[in-house]
Amino acid sequence: MLVIPVIDIKNGESVRMVQGLEDKTVYYSESPLTMARLFRKENAKVIHITDLDGAVSGKRKNYELIKEITESVGVPIQLGGGIRTYEIAEQLIKELGVYRIVIGTSAIDNIDLIKRLIDDFGKSKIVIGVDVRNGFLVKDGWGNQTGINAIEFALGMKMLGIERIIYQDVERVGGLKGPDIEGTKHIAIETGLKITAAGGISGYTDLKKVQELERYGVDSIMMSRALYENKFPCQAIWRMQEKIDTSLDLPKVK
Repeated sequence: MLVIPVIDIKNGESVRMVQGLEDKTVYYSESPLTMARLFRKENAKVIHITDLDGAVSGKRKNYELIKEITESVGVPIQLGGGIRTYEIAEQLIKELGVYRIVIGTSAIDNIDLIKRLIDDFGKSKIVIGVDVRNGFLVKDGWGNQTGINAIEFALGMKMLGIERIIYQDVERVGGLKGPDIEGTKHIAIETGLKITAAGGISGYTDLKKVQELERYGVDSIMMSRALYENKFPCQAIWRMQEKIDTSLDLPKVK
């Protein structure tokens, strides 16, 4: 089970959105770049970045910061948040050099965009975010509820050629309430897609529950708050060492 640390960026800072609600935003003191280097030191194989400003406005106000991260950590970067045009997707893949992009709202509103991205960049570069509330998709930074069934939507994306989705119940995001195990299992079985689970992980016990879904195609999980708040025993050892060596200077991986 691949663990993917998440860095949510809002106004250039590391944050954690709780249930996607603006008034429940939790700000962390560490800069996004520092957090990326920290996760890299803790042997992260992939890092996910969500551009929350981009998710809401569609604008790339955090572009330079994200570029600095991609050039500094030496591991693949998965990026989501407000990728709504072909031009933006092309810039992120070709110029910014992200490993793959996550499309959410645009996959709902613009199927032709998804087709074109797959044709031009390949299936491995495109992941679809399936963000749900009560079994139905939400979009526009989780602000708008749709009447679209999550499984039907995922199957539609599969017909276009998509091979992987990120599934999360937004009611659980940032709350350490535990992941949506049944929902994740159900969409994995019904679609046969590769699944990255997200939302609600509170610690080791939850991680083990998700690991039990590997046989259904759930091969990775994204986590943020549990990592930021040191919910795993091994982190105490890592973070103690990081206090000793505070430079966080990392060699680039060739």
